[in-house]
Amino acid sequence: MSSEYKFLNQSGCLKISGVDDAHNFIKLVDAFDTLGITRQDRENVFELLAAILWLGNVSFAVTDEEHVEPVADEASRSAARLMGCKMDDLMMVLSTNRTHNTTEPLTLQQATDKRNALANFVYESLFNWLIEEVNASLKGDGQHTQYTISILDTYGFESLQKNSFQQLFINYADERLQQHFVRHLCKLEQEV
Repeated sequence: MSSEYKFLNQSGCLKISGVDDAHNFIKLVDAFDTLGITRQDRENVFELLAAILWLGNVSFAVTDEEHVEPVADEASRSAARLMGCKMDDLMMVLSTNRTHNTTEPLTLQQATDKRNALANFVYESLFNWLIEEVNASLKGDGQHTQYTISILDTYGFESLQKNSFQQLFINYADERLQQHFVRHLCKLEQEV
């Protein structure tokens, strides 16, 4: 199944020995329940993740003028449906650039970059929403203030000949953490 999605099959590693995905999925659903994430929100999370995977499979047909049109296939239909938009609207967004009152067609590279940027934006928004939900769940009633230390476990360095889309998200999380620490340290320095 993972081999069907371009965002997942780029590294060539489709299965990790000793990892039981079905068991881990059950643990994830249990964790969502523990955090108070509703069934509807959980389904929305999975739909958005599926939409991201389908976005990666959206392909483009090059016209005579080196511009592109997204191919109306299962990938574009599924991505649009899962994101709750019309397929024609998604195809327009992925193949054109609108500036002021004009709409200009994109080249293959530009359309591919825009598709990947949209997938990244959806993932980033989902990631930020999940962090807010986890924080809200762990916050408590706010009556008892205590100091905490939070730890985020991210993957270490991998030895890959080619970086995968997953690595992009890992790098994004690392950069956001770095940004947070730098801002926090600058704020502390300004207070001193």
